[in-house]
Amino acid sequence: MPSLVTDLTSSALRTVASRVHPRENLYVTGTLGALNAEISAYCDGCSTVAIDLRGTFSMTVAVQGTVDGTNWVLIPVRPQTGGIFVLAVTGTAAGVWMASCAGFTKVRAIVTAYTSGSATAFIAASTALFDDFAKNGGVTSSIGTATGAAAAAVTLTIAAPGAGLRHYLTYVAIKRFASALLTAAATPVLVTTTNLPGTLVFSLPADAAAQGTIFPHQEDYTFPIAAVAQNTATTIVCPATTAVIWRVTVGYYVAP
Repeated sequence: MPSLVTDLTSSALRTVASRVHPRENLYVTGTLGALNAEISAYCDGCSTVAIDLRGTFSMTVAVQGTVDGTNWVLIPVRPQTGGIFVLAVTGTAAGVWMASCAGFTKVRAIVTAYTSGSATAFIAASTALFDDFAKNGGVTSSIGTATGAAAAAVTLTIAAPGAGLRHYLTYVAIKRFASALLTAAATPVLVTTTNLPGTLVFSLPADAAAQGTIFPHQEDYTFPIAAVAQNTATTIVCPATTAVIWRVTVGYYVAP
């Protein structure tokens, strides 16, 4: 009987032998003890990959994925216990790192810089969904802040996070402090941004205010705002405003 479910190795004349077997978790282990040493595992049909490194070593291990079996791309990983994504595992600490591998046919752990020792490496490609939001996207792991001088512009710059990564903003707080008596103006004060969707602009009042008063503006994002471009700085720019001291604080995390 013909079957619509076949694997990638079947020919034009598909047979019962070429039918796909049920998806399953896949495992491989090996030793990483030299530059360019690697272990790899097929992950077709899997969603999550975990890399476990054990032993006494000093090296950098990158996790990469491939679709066609020839061209490999970097997969940012984060500690299994939660935290920020990194482009590679660098140093001497043993542990487990995780990432999404959905869409790749194969993943590998490869030594991109080597100093000494060897690591027993274990790759597990799982059909379970990658728990990204609960352990990373649901928390504010990093905070950036900048304070200006009276009547001076101030720019908060969140540095480029690295290849394959972008910023996700969880909140923005802008405070306008009156260093002297403020008089009302006919147009709002515009706080501009770069590398945020729609070139996001915040409108703040230009009302009269007594010296020493603070006007706070804060936006909390239930669903974090993703920076437009990967590996690009994100900025929030408060304009020079007479008798105003600006303070900008941003909560964010870094992820693909």
